[in-house]
Amino acid sequence: MAIPALQNDGFLPEGIHDCTIEEAQAMFGVFQGCDRRPQLWIKLREFLLEVKACALVGAVLLDGSFVSGKTDPNDIDLILVVPAAHDFFADLSPTEYNVLAKRRVFRRYGFDVLVARAESEEYRRYAAFFQQVRLEPNRRKGRLRLSL
Repeated sequence: MAIPALQNDGFLPEGIHDCTIEEAQAMFGVFQGCDRRPQLWIKLREFLLEVKACALVGAVLLDGSFVSGKTDPNDIDLILVVPAAHDFFADLSPTEYNVLAKRRVFRRYGFDVLVARAESEEYRRYAAFFQQVRLEPNRRKGRLRLSL
C-alpha cells in the first residue's frame, strides 16, 4: 500500500490511495523546512486515536494542503466514513460525539470534517469535491484513505 510519489504540481495522482497511518506520517507528517507538518501530525494522530476508540468510523479520507508538497500546509481536511446503515438521528455517546461533531472537531483540532455513510450519494459527492484543486475546479488531485 505505498503512497505514490507527488506529481510535479505537488499533488498526489488523481484517485483515492490506500495507506497505513505510518505511511502517511512518513510522507506528510515529518519536518520539511518548518515544524508545521509535525505539529499537524500530532493533532491528527490524537484525533485518529479517538476515531479508533469510538469504533464507528470505517475509513478516513485525508485531504487538504497537508496532503501535498506544500512546505507549510494550512490544514487537514477529513471525510469520516460511517457504516451505510448509520442513523444520524440516533443519540451519540460522548466518544462518538467528539469524533463526529464538526464544530467540536474544528474547535479541538482545527480540522474540517465531513461525515458520510459508506457508498452513499453524500460520500460520492464529498469525495468528488475533495479531489478538486482549490480555485481550479477542472483539475483533480489524489487523496489518502487511512487504514485504521
